[in-house]
Amino acid sequence: MNNFQIGDVVTRKSYGNDLYFKISAIENKDRNKVFILKGIIYRIEADSSEEDLTWQDIKQVSSELKENLASAGMSTSPAVNSGLYERIKGSSGTILHIDSSTYYLEISSKFYSRSNLKVYCNLIPENQQPDQIKPLLESTSADILIITGHDGIVRNATDLNSIDSYRNSRYFIQSVIEARKLEADKDKLCIFAGGCQSFYDGIINAGANFASSPGKVLIHALDPAKVGERVAMTDSRYTVTPEKITEITVSGSNGIGGIAAKGHYILN
Repeated sequence: MNNFQIGDVVTRKSYGNDLYFKISAIENKDRNKVFILKGIIYRIEADSSEEDLTWQDIKQVSSELKENLASAGMSTSPAVNSGLYERIKGSSGTILHIDSSTYYLEISSKFYSRSNLKVYCNLIPENQQPDQIKPLLESTSADILIITGHDGIVRNATDLNSIDSYRNSRYFIQSVIEARKLEADKDKLCIFAGGCQSFYDGIINAGANFASSPGKVLIHALDPAKVGERVAMTDSRYTVTPEKITEITVSGSNGIGGIAAKGHYILN
């Protein structure tokens, strides 16, 4: 048996070794080790016994990850000014991207840089995000807010309409509530919130324009950034609909839904 350590890359035998995780913490419950896992490509948080884990070679995983990011749109040119036939000079929306993962924040920042967007990236654990929403929005004057990280349905959950059935959805919901205290107008402040399998209805009811996950599925690491970029680069005369978001995200309509948002690109 491997002597698993925090930071090791692993998969789960019981799920056919389908997803790559990093071990983020090791807890002791009833004299047994419980490994807290965070997805590498998908924004999921889970737990596992030691017996269910399989160690993976990080070089091989890194190679597959590069291919995955390329196929997800990391190497393609951005969609600029959706709804216009040509690029017209103007100013894009300002994005405040709050993430719990250093790695996800890094790849999201690289993704945003393709469009030369004004983005403020902040690394904050999910349970601390609600307390930071107000000061960060006030200091950045951002008009697009991305609140994300890891999430997942807890083991043996039976009521998916209960906030207790989700690992981190309560923090995403509270963050949206805090943001709406500052700006209630959904046209002036566009909000996306959530991670894998998040409590979609709860997040939307709290005031988000877009959220994950209507189908309780996994969402790709870049999907939240794709929402932010599309809203920031869409002409303010046009609307970003859930259908348009479906076209650009990896997880599609089961991964991200919403109520639409006005574009935040202002023409000169």
